[in-house]
Amino acid sequence: MPAEKSRPDKHDAITRAASEMFLAEGFDRASLDQIAQRAGVSKQTIYSHFADKQALFLAICSELTEKLTIPLRRPRSETGDLRAILLRLGEDALAMMLHPASLDLHRLIVGAASRFPELGQAAYEAGAGRMISELSVLLEQRSRSGDGLLRTLEREEADRLAEQFIGMLRGFHQVRGLLGIAPVPEAERKAYVAACVDLLLRAA
Repeated sequence: MPAEKSRPDKHDAITRAASEMFLAEGFDRASLDQIAQRAGVSKQTIYSHFADKQALFLAICSELTEKLTIPLRRPRSETGDLRAILLRLGEDALAMMLHPASLDLHRLIVGAASRFPELGQAAYEAGAGRMISELSVLLEQRSRSGDGLLRTLEREEADRLAEQFIGMLRGFHQVRGLLGIAPVPEAERKAYVAACVDLLLRAA
């Protein structure tokens, strides 16, 4: 019989149940007893996979962040029309920011960041930090390849433009989502992203 820790089905059941409990109750109120009951396992089984509730919480946040940012992972050397690339990146990024699970995760991490500063750092690096870094590299590479839409950019300039672009995308769309205000229609979001792209290209 395989050891408990080698059972992927048990691991998946635990992380799925923990995700639901942490998102619904927050870190402090969610208990391992509740998670074990929801997952259909014993508390000892949870301990065979995770050292404690904090380790489980950190693993859940990391897994959710990774899952939500999958659409944003683009090759740094992506070729083609730069404006089209930026439009696609912008639309994917804004959709990710407004996804209900992403908004729940954002609330959860903000609420826990003072207790677990490493969680906030990891979430930033996997989300906004990754987008900024990838976009900065793309802008710098394309500027040095003679792309007619860009002047030659130094790394610091590319970093600043990338951060400004991601900040523009976020705008008040995410704030409204976090406050439970209905998002603007998709056509308006697409037009907003296009305006952000055009501002970036004019600044560059």
